[in-house]
Amino acid sequence: MAARSAASVVSILGPSPAGAVGLVVLLVAAATAPFPLGGVQPGGTLRIQLLAFLALSAALLEERPPGRQRIPRLALLAAALVAALAVLGAVQLLPLPAGVLKAVSPASAAVYSGAQGVLSLFRHASPAPRVSIAPYETSGVVLLALAYAAMFLAAVQLVRTRLRRRLFGATLLGSMALQVLTAVGAERQEARISGPYFNPDHFAGYLEIGLPFAFVLAWQVAARVVRAFRRTHSVEGLERRLAAVAFAVILWAVLASGIALTQSRGGILAAFAATLFVGGLSAAFPARRHQTGMREKAAGAAAAVAGFLFAAAALGGRPLLRFLATDPRDLGADTRVQVWGLSLDVWKRFPVFGSGLGTFREAIRMVQPRELGGLLEQAHSDPMQLLVTGGLAGFLLGAGAVVSLFVLLSRGWQGQQHREERAFALAGLGALVSLALHGLAEFNFSLPATPATLAAVLGASVAAALWRESDEPVVLSAASTVGCAPARSRTANVTRP
Repeated sequence: MAARSAASVVSILGPSPAGAVGLVVLLVAAATAPFPLGGVQPGGTLRIQLLAFLALSAALLEERPPGRQRIPRLALLAAALVAALAVLGAVQLLPLPAGVLKAVSPASAAVYSGAQGVLSLFRHASPAPRVSIAPYETSGVVLLALAYAAMFLAAVQLVRTRLRRRLFGATLLGSMALQVLTAVGAERQEARISGPYFNPDHFAGYLEIGLPFAFVLAWQVAARVVRAFRRTHSVEGLERRLAAVAFAVILWAVLASGIALTQSRGGILAAFAATLFVGGLSAAFPARRHQTGMREKAAGAAAAVAGFLFAAAALGGRPLLRFLATDPRDLGADTRVQVWGLSLDVWKRFPVFGSGLGTFREAIRMVQPRELGGLLEQAHSDPMQLLVTGGLAGFLLGAGAVVSLFVLLSRGWQGQQHREERAFALAGLGALVSLALHGLAEFNFSLPATPATLAAVLGASVAAALWRESDEPVVLSAASTVGCAPARSRTANVTRP
């Protein structure tokens, strides 16, 4: 019994101490990233950065098993593009001669020239001219971009086995479900829940990462029950299998309810679109080596519908009230739409290299009209904000990273023939689609916890797409402890999860 337990531990953590440490660090990051306030406070941001770099360091030190596949070029390209954003930020921080800066970014040169004129009146030293109009903010974003790339590559390396992926998924979904339940218990009856985030819209964006995984879990577990019954025609153990289906459905319903209770219009629409996307692909394109029958598809769809009905019955009509209260005729007067227009105006002043990563608050003041009071800190659109702060160069780098990840996961999902890994890869693709859609009207990527969690999830999804049975560790079975040959972990021989 002790030998079997030890073999299970080795199967998960692996024989390498560095790999075990890296996996634990990655799990801690996945469970605690949004605490507190989405990681926007200095302590939360620093913790995310330290965990990301520590996880990557451990992954690089872990021993590579024989025959293990290399990281695909598209994955390296995506990480390189994110790292290139950090390089762009570093270039924005470089002190430049006044003439060079005027040629590269006339608007930045004008900002520093004006600052020099004011400071000279008080006999203060002038700051060195740079592209970034707020160097301190830019330096913080540079470190975060490197941390996201590190988190992604660490997950690709560390979550390479089936048991590790199951543990990672359970940790992430368990943490999200607990956050939803805690938020529901803490908030008032009619209030929008925000969980560990300050803004409910951002909590919705965070939960969108886990929702596709809960969805495919419910779909796969329900389809597995049907396959098992068709294969054996036995009711023995059916009660246990149905309990597993019920658990998966409730988990999916809890996360869906959490998104609905945020009452985030963009979050609800993005989550709904991503769910249709994942469900449609699951039904229309089964693995070639496993022909999924209509009964399995119907069981998976029924589990998803049951989760939706469960959530709808628990929520009532509250999430729909904000949609009904929205008048399309007033969209032109909406502050968010006005900010988008102002963002385009300020981008025209910093067209190529931007105003400096993380400097939207300072840049928008140049064009903010008096009648639009208050402090505008975000563009309420991830692409628009990157266009302002990174210019066309930063926008192309960010878009390239998203497109390369989409192509990589799409190819990996189509090429992977094992049901469990195929579902994991598809869920990661759904998370990417959901946040990309929501990001058109929200700034989820400006809060460190959300992109850090997404990076870890996408890395694990890439690892699932690449998984082969040879990736499973060879562990000592109970028999080998008394002189028999080493036996491969049982999970290595499972081809039909």
